[in-house]
Amino acid sequence: MTTLEAIADLKSVVMGIDSKVTLFTSRLDSVEQNLTHLITEVKSDVVQVRSDLSTTQTEVEKLRTDHNELERGIGHIESQLNTLEMEKMECLKKNLDDKLFALKENQLFLEKHERKYNILIYGIRQKQDENIWQVVDNFFVKDLGIEKFKAESFPLANAHRIPSRAPVVGQKRPDAIIVRFMHYEDKQVIMQNAYKVANKKIRIVDDLPVIMKEARNDLAKAAFKIRNDEKLQTRIKVRGIVLVLETRLNSKDVWNTRKTINCVR
Repeated sequence: MTTLEAIADLKSVVMGIDSKVTLFTSRLDSVEQNLTHLITEVKSDVVQVRSDLSTTQTEVEKLRTDHNELERGIGHIESQLNTLEMEKMECLKKNLDDKLFALKENQLFLEKHERKYNILIYGIRQKQDENIWQVVDNFFVKDLGIEKFKAESFPLANAHRIPSRAPVVGQKRPDAIIVRFMHYEDKQVIMQNAYKVANKKIRIVDDLPVIMKEARNDLAKAAFKIRNDEKLQTRIKVRGIVLVLETRLNSKDVWNTRKTINCVR
């Protein structure tokens, strides 16, 4: 039979167990509360992380878009710079070409002006030990028909033969004679009478810079062919640094420009 003492001990044991259960339950509730709070915080952090990730992705996309636009902008700027650079270079080249052309033109004008008092006479028979002054005077008087006293009144600065650079095969072509007048008007008198020796295979022409002489020779060859093939009259005019070949049918016809050469290239 159970004694009161045993019942008291059992009651004491039960109460101890109940106290422990209550404490465990209390601790379990505390753990649950802490875990709930932790889960809530984790969820909040996850939401925040997701929000931050979404924001970051948006910013990355914007950065990519900005980068692409920047690349396109840089490409456009580079294209514009290249275009501007090309235009600048072309402008600079044109400016230099214009200046070079002007320098060549001025140089040619100066050289032509230096030679304006000179004439060249082609085709006068050449002799050994000739007196060039006497040859020139006789030519003026006998071939051009200028009165002797007038021919002798022309003060000449210089006169001499120029060695031919293209002798005729089998014979020596007479060297041209260059004559420099002191007065331009005296030279013009000679040039006005040059037509009188056209049938004697003698030519009187202005002394010109080398490049203009070459152009005149080219036009002279073309003129010779035109006279033979087309039976037209020809003449070569010098206008500044431009040489012009003109043709006409007869003396009643007007001169027409056939070919033009600008001696500055």
